[in-house]
Amino acid sequence: MDKLLAATTKKVSNHIYDDPAFVILSKLPLKSLIRFRCVCKSWSVLFQNSYFMDMFRRNFLSKDHSYYNDTSLLLYHFAPWDDGNYEPSALYSLFGERFEKTVKIDWPNLYQVPYYFNIYGSVSVNGIFCIEDIGRVGSIGQGCNIEELGRIALWNPATDECKVIPPSPFPFESPCWDPLIEFHGFGYCQGSDDYKVIRHLTFFPRTDGDREETWKDGYHESLWEIYCLKYNSWRKLDLDMPTQFAGGAGVYTDGVCHWWGESESENDVEVYLVSFYLNNETFVKTSIPSNMDYIDSTTVFRHLNMLNGSIGLISNYAEISTFHISILGEVGIKESWIKLFIVGPLPCIEHPIGIGKKGDIFFRKKDNELVWFNLNTQKIEEIGFKGDSYCQILIYKESFLPFLKE
Repeated sequence: MDKLLAATTKKVSNHIYDDPAFVILSKLPLKSLIRFRCVCKSWSVLFQNSYFMDMFRRNFLSKDHSYYNDTSLLLYHFAPWDDGNYEPSALYSLFGERFEKTVKIDWPNLYQVPYYFNIYGSVSVNGIFCIEDIGRVGSIGQGCNIEELGRIALWNPATDECKVIPPSPFPFESPCWDPLIEFHGFGYCQGSDDYKVIRHLTFFPRTDGDREETWKDGYHESLWEIYCLKYNSWRKLDLDMPTQFAGGAGVYTDGVCHWWGESESENDVEVYLVSFYLNNETFVKTSIPSNMDYIDSTTVFRHLNMLNGSIGLISNYAEISTFHISILGEVGIKESWIKLFIVGPLPCIEHPIGIGKKGDIFFRKKDNELVWFNLNTQKIEEIGFKGDSYCQILIYKESFLPFLKE
């Protein structure tokens, strides 16, 4: 009887059609799917199978990922700079099937003067945004006062609670050097029930004489610093960590801040994802396969976003107006990058400004018009705004909880 059962089981397993297996596999998370590739030969080449990939894309875009539960879309709007007419940056909530409805959100005037602000990251963290003062309205090109440099605050739009973060002492330890302050992440550390901000500082001498004086003081060239809300203070981080590639923007998810890094060697340029864990303050680098987004184009811009709960990479090949969209299955595993979509050519498109739900990608056109493109329908529609390159789409989840538990 046992021999008969074993023979029957073997016979059935050898005659399972690929189609039912593909249907099941196409509904799995990417991380699980990659691990199952070693089961059999046909599964090892799943991502080269166009029939399977079509199913996987459809299922991926149709899932109601918990990342988007009870969330709404916000537009951080920066008007085009036409004829020197500078307008304050603004925040709008987008509604409607075609995002045709908007409501302007009042944000706090923390410094009693109209000023431009940046919002760090593409998502609110427990309903909280980290905002940066980037200069008074009308002062573009004039620089900031030294006491205004790097000024940031935490803000919850639902409760209007604000926390102005105290200035860090580290940028101004030397009177001879001007600091370049680069934000790299804001997020929540569940282990310590704390919110953290991480930045990188680079210093530039004001004059050649200042350079000589600074070296006498033994002042270092650059450093990392981190702010903890619970202690309301900054401290230095002793890390040799890759910095964010110029012009890039990072993402945050589940206690980890991610940004795009790039470094040059003698023979090549290495590109990778840097993931900084707020809990233990360590980092992991994830390279991309050399052939993943190779294309005959000398100009490529890479943008990080969250796509249906996964870390998404949009490679913008400017010369041919084409966008390659990939997602990451597991941090630290470069083979877990999978290219899902190729969009274009779209000759009118300048660059992406963010990703919404279920395949909605927002772009800025070359005429400054802001549009959205749906990966399912492959259609482009305008949303009724013109904007500068600083415009950004944000995922917002309302929360009425205080910043920290008492």
